[in-house]
Amino acid sequence: MSDRTTKILILFYSRYGNTVKMAEEIAYGAKEISHVSATLRRIADDVPMDVVSQNPEWSKVVEDMNDRYPTSEIDTIIQEMPMYDAIIFGSPTRFGNMAAPLKALWDRTSKLWMEGSLIGKIGAVFTGAASVHGGQETTAISMMFPMFHHGMIIVGVPYSVPELTQSGSPYGPSRIVGPMANKAINDEDIKVARALGKRVAQISQKINAA
Repeated sequence: MSDRTTKILILFYSRYGNTVKMAEEIAYGAKEISHVSATLRRIADDVPMDVVSQNPEWSKVVEDMNDRYPTSEIDTIIQEMPMYDAIIFGSPTRFGNMAAPLKALWDRTSKLWMEGSLIGKIGAVFTGAASVHGGQETTAISMMFPMFHHGMIIVGVPYSVPELTQSGSPYGPSRIVGPMANKAINDEDIKVARALGKRVAQISQKINAA
C-alpha cells in the first residue's frame, strides 16, 4: 500500500444542518483508514439571510454552520474538485431530486467534463428527507447522473453493513429528519454514514495503488 495520502472531498449543501451531521460522520469513517484526509466543503444556500433571520432557531443553525463550515464559491469548488481522489456529494431531497445549489454547481462543470478531469475518480452520495418515503432513493440516484457523465466510479453501501436494513439504501446513506427538520441523528444513520466514508477511502486507496 502506498504511503501517499488519499484525498477525499465531502461536498454538501445543507439548509438546517442535517446534511452537515451526515457529512461529519462520513468524514469520521473515511479517516478510520490510515493515510486518508477528508475535506468538507459547504455550498452556499439560496435563501437570503433576512429570511433566515426571521426564525431564531433557523438563524442559530445557520450561524453555527457558518462558523464551522463557511461556504465556498462554486467556481472555487469546481477548481478544487480535480485535486481529490474521491468526491462524496450530499444534498437534502427536493421533491425527489437534489437541491438547486448542488445542481447549479454541476451545471457549471462543463470545463471539467471537456478536460476529463473527473474520469476515474470515486464518487458517492448521501441525502435525507422529512419522511420515510420522502424521495431519498430518487434523490440519491439523481445525484449520480452527473457523475456518470463525468466518468466517475460510483460507490454505494453494501448489505454487509447490517444497519442498512434500518437506515439509508444501497445507493448511499440517508436519514429521516422529521417534518420540522429537527430529528436527532440515530446510531443506525451514523453507522451507515461511517461505513460509506470508510468504503470510499478503502476503494480509493486500492485504485491509487494499482
